[in-house]
Amino acid sequence: MTVTRRKKEKTGLKFRFAFVLLFALASFAVAFVKYMQSAPDDPLAERVIYTEAPAPVTEETVPPRAVTNPVPECEPLDDSYLDSCFFAGDSLIVGLCDYGFIPPENMAAKVGLNAVTINSESIVEADGTEFTAAAKINLMRPENLYILLGMNLLDRYTPDQMLASYGDFVDSIRVENVNIYVISVPPVTAARETDEVSPVLNSDIDKFNSALLKFATDRGLGFLDLNSALKGSDGRLPEELAEADGMHFKKAAYTVMKEYILTHVMR
Repeated sequence: MTVTRRKKEKTGLKFRFAFVLLFALASFAVAFVKYMQSAPDDPLAERVIYTEAPAPVTEETVPPRAVTNPVPECEPLDDSYLDSCFFAGDSLIVGLCDYGFIPPENMAAKVGLNAVTINSESIVEADGTEFTAAAKINLMRPENLYILLGMNLLDRYTPDQMLASYGDFVDSIRVENVNIYVISVPPVTAARETDEVSPVLNSDIDKFNSALLKFATDRGLGFLDLNSALKGSDGRLPEELAEADGMHFKKAAYTVMKEYILTHVMR
């Protein structure tokens, strides 16, 4: 009895297992048929296919405006035009303020500043406030910006090196519709060219100014050829316009500079 019962139980278990397996296979087959009936005829119909990489998103670049350089002579403006102007640069710009041609608030300049340090060095105002040149310009938002840089690095940097940094400074100006002028580096006297300690050659100045002219034109900036306006018949800065160092200006030279600015404005 016992052996017969065990055989029947084993047979029953095998039958139930076979039934469950058959049921599972049947369910899978039905599901697969329904899936195939609902699938599109073309297995690629719902795919998105890129034949080439999507174009990268880039900022729209605005081409520089067309300019005529050096800025040609125009009918002279009166001194009130300078109220709309801001000046950035080295000690030559400081002198323009010291002689009373422009007020301190219209200037971001410092003795010894150059085309490299202007991007990072702070300028201390009379009240103790410190700004970089670009920060003050962006705060004041002038209509016209004049930049005079270059003399202090002629003996250490190539024109390309200076203009790369010069370009960084120009790019940091965030004033909409501002008219930017770059002023050529002025000449030096004959005595300064032959100075035993730190001579400066007018030929080196001319080389830099030629590169500066191209830089300004390529960027749509005005180029003021102050250098030519200050040169004497010998191609040098006249002694009567220069301080004892042969580089810095007496008031008479600043008068020439002011008149040149007022008669050379972009239209």
